[in-house]
Formats: sequence, C-alpha cells, structure tokens
Amino acid sequence: MRMHRWLGVIGAAALVAGLLATVSAGLGPWRARLLSKDGAAFLSEGRYASAARTLAGAVALAPDDARAHFQLGLAYAELGERAAALGHLEDAVRLSPKRAQYEIGLAGLLLDSGRFPEAIPHLRAALALEPHAADIRLLMAEALRRTGDRAGMTQEYRTAMRLAGASALGALAREQLHDAEAGER
Repeated sequence: MRMHRWLGVIGAAALVAGLLATVSAGLGPWRARLLSKDGAAFLSEGRYASAARTLAGAVALAPDDARAHFQLGLAYAELGERAAALGHLEDAVRLSPKRAQYEIGLAGLLLDSGRFPEAIPHLRAALALEPHAADIRLLMAEALRRTGDRAGMTQEYRTAMRLAGASALGALAREQLHDAEAGER
C-alpha cells in the first residue's frame, strides 16, 4: 500500500514537471519574439550595443530565426565586429534563402570589407529574387567593377539606369558608369 502511494506522489510530481516544461517551452519562442522586437527597436534608434545584447538573447532562444540572425548581424556590423556580423548574416541567408534582403545585407558587409568576389554570388542570388531592383544592380555593378569585369559592370549600370529611369538612382547609375569609363581612359 505504501509503495502504491509513493508511485502516486511520483506520478503527480512527474505530471507537474511535465506541465512546467511544457509552459517553459512555450515561453521560449514568445520571449524570443519579444527580444527580437526590442532588438529591432534598439537598431532603429542607433543603440547597437543594446541591440546586440538583446538580439543575442533572441538568437539563443530561437536559433532558427533568420530575422533575429539578420538583425544581430547588422548590430555587430555597426559595432565593427565584422566576423560576428558575417557569421550571423550567413546564418540568416542559410535559414531563409528566399529573402533578397538577407543576401543584400551579407553582400553589403562583404563589399564593405573589400571582399568583392565573395559578394557577387550573394548579389546574383538577390537579383534572382528581385530582378527589377535597380539598387541591387548598382551594388552588382560596383562589385563587378572592383573585380575587373568591365563588360558585366557596364551591363549592370545600364540595366540600373533603365530600371531607375529619371530618378536619383538612375542619375547615380549614369554618373558611376561615366566615372568608371573615364577612369579607364
């Protein structure tokens, strides 16, 4: 009889532990979303150290959240932590390969680091997702210029000009193409 009572106590304790684990598991994603939201706010305010701390918590709770990795990568980039930024931007691309924004973020960091050949595949992936984006075409043209691909550069600048028309972006593409051609003479 005593053994039966202990089994009941143990069963009740296991049930309570299971319920607590279930509630705890449900709080993780909820907490991660809150941290991501707070981190994004810190990013928009230019509070990069606070954003990095907050978003690191979000990534720890939700390691498969591409947006949290992307935002953490941006925060680290603003703090000058290029290796950490690159790692998180690569994670964002790996977790959500159909988001041009993540490819552009990663390519931008590579371009800023002078790693032009490495940026080109990410820009190509972004263009495959958004072929009519003149701003991505301008980034691609610059990467191609820096790697010595004159024909590719010219084609991307001309496509950007066509897509952007008479806008400021179109004028910038025309000016950059003119400067690149003048520099070669």
